[in-house]
Amino acid sequence: MTPELLQLPVNSEYSFSISHEVVPYFYNQLHYHPEIELTLIIRGTGARFIGDNVDTFKKDDLILIGSNLPHLFKNDEKYYKNNSTLQAESLTIHFQPAIFGAAFLNIPENKAISILLENSAYGISIHSETKEKAKKLMNDIAVAGKSERIILLMQLLNVIAVGSDNTPIAKFKTKSINKSDEMRLNKVYQYTLNNFTREITLKEIAAIIYMVPHSFCRYFRQRTKKRYSEFLLEVRVNQACKLLLETDYSIAVVCWESGFKNFSNFNRHFKAIVGQSPLEYRKNHHTLN
Repeated sequence: MTPELLQLPVNSEYSFSISHEVVPYFYNQLHYHPEIELTLIIRGTGARFIGDNVDTFKKDDLILIGSNLPHLFKNDEKYYKNNSTLQAESLTIHFQPAIFGAAFLNIPENKAISILLENSAYGISIHSETKEKAKKLMNDIAVAGKSERIILLMQLLNVIAVGSDNTPIAKFKTKSINKSDEMRLNKVYQYTLNNFTREITLKEIAAIIYMVPHSFCRYFRQRTKKRYSEFLLEVRVNQACKLLLETDYSIAVVCWESGFKNFSNFNRHFKAIVGQSPLEYRKNHHTLN
């Protein structure tokens, strides 16, 4: 698949869009667009890439994605099987950063919203009480009339802006977009997601984008701010988290099914990334639920 500047549909009667999507699986190509995006996952699970961040997504996630921030939501493999009856569902708002005008955003009363839009360049995950308020406003916008839509959008952004339940997603702001880079990274991401449960050599992954290992390592780190080995570990650990929460597999089976072939390495890398051992992670989650 070739990443592209995604041209979102425009309705001349509205200044921003809200769409309810029910599909076999989400659009799974690394892409970007000038519009800021607020997406609520209603149904669906899988892996997500937002800027330099690798994580999983699940039902009830609410994510704010900044203008031209590359992102991808790839459903789990079970969604792509020929006999699958699974569906992915989302509610998404897209709006241009300048929808309200610079002068309006610069007035003191809108300082929090202005900061929120700036910080959306990192991507923002919205949680807890703030998320519940935002979800209600998104549903209200979906059925609102023309003028009311703008008022509700301002209320929605204000709720998120003043909320204390938001966490940044990416560590670094994305630099200017290069289609060639996005095409290459998309190939690397897709290949990794399809093969992370087995060993992937540098020679093998470099060949995917027609590079030698040394050049690939330098290129990947320049574009993502991390080594490919770190990226691969994040993909594997995220899969381990998913299995720990959604299955009753033993820790040893989770280790193997996530692409780790050495139990001590699995525990060490998992704790370094998550901050807890696999067993602690599972116990803490079950305690919270």
